[in-house]
Amino acid sequence: MSGRNLLLQRVLGVLYVLAGLAKFVPGIESVEGRLDAAADANEGLAVLGPLSDRLAAHPSAVAALVGVAMAASGAVLVADCDRRLVVAALWAQLAMLACFVAVLVTSVPQILLFDAAFVAAGGRLLLVHARVHTRRTPE
Repeated sequence: MSGRNLLLQRVLGVLYVLAGLAKFVPGIESVEGRLDAAADANEGLAVLGPLSDRLAAHPSAVAALVGVAMAASGAVLVADCDRRLVVAALWAQLAMLACFVAVLVTSVPQILLFDAAFVAAGGRLLLVHARVHTRRTPE
């Protein structure tokens, strides 16, 4: 992997670690407030309404799960220890972003722009890792 792509991977990793840690500091990000707003905005929607209500009922568990997942996946990107682990972390992050957007877009529409940057960076890194993996090494 080129130096620029490794730098992108590590910067993305640091951002995920910081975002994960922020989930544990209510002064930085109020997970409870976000979930309450999403529950109100998604009220009456077939699938998202009940899901948002359930998430809002357990803000500490959601914050812990999301915070640990974000920090751990970010740490994997920073460490760049094993390609398969990095690729798994990137896919998990993309899935997480899709869930965030689905639940939060009605209450926080700007999430589309913010998360689009993370999707673009993660997608680029997945393509880079796929190209590196498919190259044949001389025997």
